[in-house]
Amino acid sequence: MHPARQQAESGLNVADDIFREVDEEMRAERLRALARRYMMLAGVIVVAICIGGGAWQYNAWRVQQADQASADAYFAALKNATAAHAPDGDVTALNAQQKTALTQLETLEKTARPPLRALSRMERAALLVNSGDTTQALALWAQVNADQAADPTISSLAGLLWVQHQIDTADPAMLRSRLALLDGAQQPWRGLALECEALLDLRQGHEDDARHRLERLSMDMNVSDGVRTRADGLLQTLGTGHAGG
Repeated sequence: MHPARQQAESGLNVADDIFREVDEEMRAERLRALARRYMMLAGVIVVAICIGGGAWQYNAWRVQQADQASADAYFAALKNATAAHAPDGDVTALNAQQKTALTQLETLEKTARPPLRALSRMERAALLVNSGDTTQALALWAQVNADQAADPTISSLAGLLWVQHQIDTADPAMLRSRLALLDGAQQPWRGLALECEALLDLRQGHEDDARHRLERLSMDMNVSDGVRTRADGLLQTLGTGHAGG
């Protein structure tokens, strides 16, 4: 081969090697840059996850602390509420501790979550009705009964108490419409609701209807002993001489 040609080809080979090395280096640099970007992105994701997890844990801790504070406030109010508690059915003016309890419970209702808020209102209503303030107690029971976030058992109890405390005064049709929501087979206060319906029968002069309801109640083993005992007592008062259950 001619020396000049051989030299030219050798120069081309060197140039090819240089271009190839430069190309490989550029590809390697692009890969390193891409890796750095992905590493940065992964780092951002990890940091975001850590921050999110920390924020969730912190928020859960704050909720737990708030719930604990609400529970402590509720039991403190409950202690004051039961101080020198009057016998059931007796109307007695609130003492100083019970008045403090009313204020504590009212304050708690503004911050407590639904389950404790409902219990707080129920306790406040009990204090008010025992002191003779039935109007405010009825309003509180109505609030609990309408509260979709309240425990269904507590909500139903509030509805029942709302009926019981105006069984002799409110419109019977309205009371029956409320009781119809409480007297189903799966309802927690079914026995007491049926008892109220019997009392409404007596109030309206439907003695036979009342007697039939009471007879069924006195033999119903799915209601409480107290309800069956009262049903027997009312039947005897009506002259049936029945002594069921």
